[in-house]
Amino acid sequence: MEIWDLVDSSRKPIGKQHIRGNDTLAGEYHLVVEIITLNADGRILLTQRDAQKTHPLLWEGTGGSVTAGESSLIGAVRELEEETGLRAMPEELHLLGEIQGGNYFMDSYVWKCREPIDPDALKLQADEVCAAKLVSWRELEKMNQQGLIVPSVWKRLGIYYNQIASFAKEAAK
Repeated sequence: MEIWDLVDSSRKPIGKQHIRGNDTLAGEYHLVVEIITLNADGRILLTQRDAQKTHPLLWEGTGGSVTAGESSLIGAVRELEEETGLRAMPEELHLLGEIQGGNYFMDSYVWKCREPIDPDALKLQADEVCAAKLVSWRELEKMNQQGLIVPSVWKRLGIYYNQIASFAKEAAK
C-alpha cells in the first residue's frame, strides 16, 4: 500500500494522507517526480513501462509518486534506485522545474551519472519497468515520431530541452 501526503494548490501540506488508488477530493494534490538520467557521455537513460501499466511498453524517464514523509528530492532519489538500481546522492540531482497536473505536482530533475551506465546491468523494478536503454537526442526524437515515448514525457522534455541539453554537454566533457 502506497501512502502520499497531500498538499493544496500552493503545495502547502494540508495535514492529510492518501492511499494510492483512491480518489482525491477537489483541491487535493500529491507530489510526483521524474528523473532524467544522463549517461557519462550525455545520452539519456530511458526505461520502458511494464505491459500492465498505463501507456504500456512506452518509454520514459524514471519516476513516480513521493510517499508520505518524503521530500520531492528524497522521493526522486528513492524512485531512481527502486526502478533502476542506480544510486544518486540528493545533491547530485538538479531541479528542472515544476508542473501542475490534474491532481498532482510534477517535479522534474536531471541527474548526470559520472560513471558509464550499462542498461543490461541495471536492476529493473518488476511490474514497473521491463527494459532500459541509452539514447541520443536524435534517437529520442525518432522514437517519439514512432509513437514510442509517453506523450506527457515528451512534452516535458520539450519544456526542459535547453536545460537538459546544457547538462548533457557538461556530462559529455
